[in-house]
Amino acid sequence: MSGLHIGALDDAAWGSPWRRRRVGEKVACSMGLVLTALLAPTWPGTLLVAVAAIALIVGAARIRPRVLLTAMSAPIVFLILGAISVLFSVGTAPADAWWHAAFLSVGPTSVAQAARLFAHGLSGTLAVMVLATTTPMVDLLTWLRRFRVPDPLLEIASLTYRLLFVLAETTANVLAAQRCRLGDNPVGRWNGLSRRWHNTAAAVGAIGLRAWDRSSRLTEGLAHRGFETSLVTLPVPRVASPRLITATVVVLAAIWSISLVVAR
Repeated sequence: MSGLHIGALDDAAWGSPWRRRRVGEKVACSMGLVLTALLAPTWPGTLLVAVAAIALIVGAARIRPRVLLTAMSAPIVFLILGAISVLFSVGTAPADAWWHAAFLSVGPTSVAQAARLFAHGLSGTLAVMVLATTTPMVDLLTWLRRFRVPDPLLEIASLTYRLLFVLAETTANVLAAQRCRLGDNPVGRWNGLSRRWHNTAAAVGAIGLRAWDRSSRLTEGLAHRGFETSLVTLPVPRVASPRLITATVVVLAAIWSISLVVAR
């Protein structure tokens, strides 16, 4: 499923109307929203950041809502798990606890902390999606070269990103082959638990070997093409967008102003 998330984000970034905008402007917009989501008061700061990020992604950048939902599904699961871990307090139950059992308890303080964690995390993730859904990885790495980031670090990041697609494609092919052979058919005791474990182990082994083989062939192909230092791509000509910069400043200023007024 993570491969589908990566592919959806990559396709959306390549096809986004914001592809022609300067990477630095999009980074400033996204990181400004991220910092606001982390530092602004939970209410209404995180809500305003989330609304602004969704408006930029779905409205200004014209990314399909389904793509955003697909990309957010995995982060939301991690945010929920993190909030649940904060929801339960460990130790002596406080006097105002709503529920307690043994050394675990749930009270208004832990619930408030879990809600704040989830709100900040969700709004911050949506802010990051402003950049992820509008900027391909190639453009981001090309932009980082301007700041004299060492080429080996950029090449490692680029190859790792490319190999994610290799791993996702290999996984999809192996699982499809198992389904065609009825490998997912629950036969045997405990609803086929033993067979499921066996098929999972076989799939992991096959995926690892095939991914290793394809990555080795990729390395050999690069070596045969004379790759020694870096894979430099031609930069896409971009024009500055004063409207985006102005809108970013206005939105951030409005969020902070409303948040500070309400928090008083």
